[in-house]
Amino acid sequence: MLFSIRKKMILGYSAVSILSILSVSIPMIKAQGNEVRKNVADSAEAKMEKALVQIDKFFEKPISIVNDMCLYVSRADLDLKQTQDDFQNLISTDKSLSALYYVNEIPVKDGGTFYYSGGWMPAADYDQYTRSWFTDAQRSLNTVITEPYMDVPTQSLVTSVVRSVKRENGAFGGVVGIDISLNELNDVVRNLKLSESGKTFILDRNGVYLTNPDFKKIQNANFFDDYKFLSKYKSNFGNSLFLKTNAENDLYIAGCVVNEDSGWLLVTIGNTDEFFAGLHKNERLIFIMSLVALGLSLAVAILISTKIVNPIKRVNAAMKKIASGQADLTRRLDVQSSDEVGSLCHGFNAFMEKMQGLVGDVKKSETTLTNAKDDLLFSLDNASGSIKKILTNIEGAGDQIEQQAESVQQTSSAVEEIAENINSLERMIETQSQGVEQASSAVEEMLGNIAAVNTSVDKMADSFELLGANAQEGIAQQKMVSEQVANIAEQSATLQDANLAIASVASQTNLLAMNAAIEAAHAGEAGKGFSVVADEIRKLSETSAAESKKIGDELRKINESIEQVVGTTKESERSFAGVDEKIRLTDEIVQQIKSAMSEQKEGSKQIVDALKMVNDSTHEVHAAAREMAEGNRTILGEVKNLQDATHLIRGGMSDMSNNAREMGGTSDALIEISEKVGDAINQIGSQIGQFNV
Repeated sequence: MLFSIRKKMILGYSAVSILSILSVSIPMIKAQGNEVRKNVADSAEAKMEKALVQIDKFFEKPISIVNDMCLYVSRADLDLKQTQDDFQNLISTDKSLSALYYVNEIPVKDGGTFYYSGGWMPAADYDQYTRSWFTDAQRSLNTVITEPYMDVPTQSLVTSVVRSVKRENGAFGGVVGIDISLNELNDVVRNLKLSESGKTFILDRNGVYLTNPDFKKIQNANFFDDYKFLSKYKSNFGNSLFLKTNAENDLYIAGCVVNEDSGWLLVTIGNTDEFFAGLHKNERLIFIMSLVALGLSLAVAILISTKIVNPIKRVNAAMKKIASGQADLTRRLDVQSSDEVGSLCHGFNAFMEKMQGLVGDVKKSETTLTNAKDDLLFSLDNASGSIKKILTNIEGAGDQIEQQAESVQQTSSAVEEIAENINSLERMIETQSQGVEQASSAVEEMLGNIAAVNTSVDKMADSFELLGANAQEGIAQQKMVSEQVANIAEQSATLQDANLAIASVASQTNLLAMNAAIEAAHAGEAGKGFSVVADEIRKLSETSAAESKKIGDELRKINESIEQVVGTTKESERSFAGVDEKIRLTDEIVQQIKSAMSEQKEGSKQIVDALKMVNDSTHEVHAAAREMAEGNRTILGEVKNLQDATHLIRGGMSDMSNNAREMGGTSDALIEISEKVGDAINQIGSQIGQFNV
């Protein structure tokens, strides 16, 4: 058992150590993993943004040149030789720009001109409308980056930045373009990667390589064919960065859209382990440290458990010696330490010393108990005879108490009947008193209501006088409104006449402007200025005529509204007259109600006086009945006390009789018990004799 305790202690220390290591290492590894993933995501986003900036910067110059040339060719008269030389000078300092050109809106085969840096001229049957770079620019309002294609003059793979030219009148005026060598773009993209062995590509919207370290694959191979297991991530590419750190085959993939119009994609891939090399190294270090910590904890657990268990073994051996032999209570344990085991030995020695004293006292008490047993048996014999005499006397007294209880019960019934009659009389008086009080309260409440009604009637009378005055004033105000509306109607008619005059003036002005325009046309070049003035006058007359028509419509609507207001005003006057008549009739009814309420108030006061007299008489009768009930309750209480005393005496006699019988039975039982106690004392004496104290 002691070895199993040691084993449990070792296992417990080991379990605590393992849990401690796991509780520290697992959150640490997770935290580092999350931090590394966050750093990877942030780094990838930063590098991809930097890559986009470099790509935008790569296209910034050609886009700027194309935009400037679109403005230039739309306004200048171009000379073929001079324009081609100018184009060549613009791009000669940048080796990534292979050609700058402009072709007007007329097909070359139909006489159109193609201005190309370096002096290249297309074939006689050349038609720019069959070229995708030309049609893409024609359809778009913005600068367009085309798909890569093989350039005829240079016989190299290029992509073009093109834009359509707009003449001053807004018409299509051809396309300006600049060719960019994909070799230079390929060199820019090659260095844009997230890890040491990573690869970065620009793809078209279908995944075809636009840049690739293996130049043969440009426009000839598809990224999603080379990496079929990554094709499922194609739909994730958008304007924002997409990053999958643990894609298929231990690769990562990141990408985003480079240009929305072209749909180009910037995609980079590489080995995932390059992202998480530091994390894996830390995980291995934490694992080794955990194993070392676990070994140290096991060694400490074995050492501590050995130091705890060895003293317990010594205590166990000493206790076995004490328990063996003839129960020698004089032996003690040797205390060899001051720790918990030493405290256990001290406690055991104190317990043995206490036991030694107790056993000695029990031996001394054995003789005393034997003498007490003999005295108890003699006393029990005498008590048994006395109990039998007491039982006979108690039975005689019980018969007399039963007769007294019957007499008290009859008296109590008679007194209770009288009390019930008095209570009935008191309840009847109480009911009558409550009825009188309720009637008095109701009448007084009615008086209060009558007073409130009188007050309300007075207020109503005053309000009706004020309403009558307001109604008269409303009638007067309504008449004033009618007069004002009539004045507005007359003024509206005047405005209508004025508007007709304005319309007539506008018509004549328009006719005058037309004549002036005709005369200006006859005058030729000298009448151009006057023609402009005549045109402005004509526009002014047309505007005046339109506004005059609107004003006329609004005036007609105003006249219709005025007619409606006149009709409404007349109806309002009739309504005010009817209201004034109703107010006078209502005022007369209110005065009649006031007179009737005054008479009702006087009659209610007389009823209140009569009810007060009845209430006073009822209170006197109620007081007398209450005194009778109080006296009867006193008598009933005394009878009750007597009855209770009789019951108590009868119960006491019964208890005394039962107790006397029980005492007789107890006496016999005590005699039997005393004999058993004697036997037990003898057995205790024989057992105690075995202890050595």
